[in-house]
Amino acid sequence: MLRDSRSGYGLITIILHWVCATLIIFLFGLGVYMRGLDYYSPWYHRGPALHIALGLLVFTLMSTRLLWRASSRSLDPIPTIDKTSLLAAQFVKILLYLSVFIICITGYLITTGEGKSADFFNIFSVPATLELSSDNIDLSGKIHKYLAWGLIAIALLHASAALFHHVIKRDKTLVRMLKPTDTSD
Repeated sequence: MLRDSRSGYGLITIILHWVCATLIIFLFGLGVYMRGLDYYSPWYHRGPALHIALGLLVFTLMSTRLLWRASSRSLDPIPTIDKTSLLAAQFVKILLYLSVFIICITGYLITTGEGKSADFFNIFSVPATLELSSDNIDLSGKIHKYLAWGLIAIALLHASAALFHHVIKRDKTLVRMLKPTDTSD
């Protein structure tokens, strides 16, 4: 039940998927909320600190997901899904992964661009690796912002497709990501 099988995902894949999805949606909402804060708001400093720490966590979990995925079995395709839909699903997954990693990297560059480290809940800090000009920090900010909006759009497409397969096509696409399968197959 922990590892992926040929017919479905294991518990580790499922947990990583849903924890990352929840954190990403929360980070997006927090990012939008922070844009409206003024200097005297109690969340003016708390919000960015939480955003940075959770962003580091997402980067770590997504890296773990990639390593786990590389070491796991590939699922057999659902027989009722055509090749075009399978290719589209693979393309969307790649876009999701790329978007998340680019957002995390640009977030790190925004945070550390002036030489300050990125703090993970006062447990440890990730040091700055390079200093950026203010123009490059601004560019990183724009990429971070617009790609975050793009990521949410892609995630909505991904979720809609899963619901379409579950409700309309009545196949096991969504069930695979909700219920771990036995690894004996």
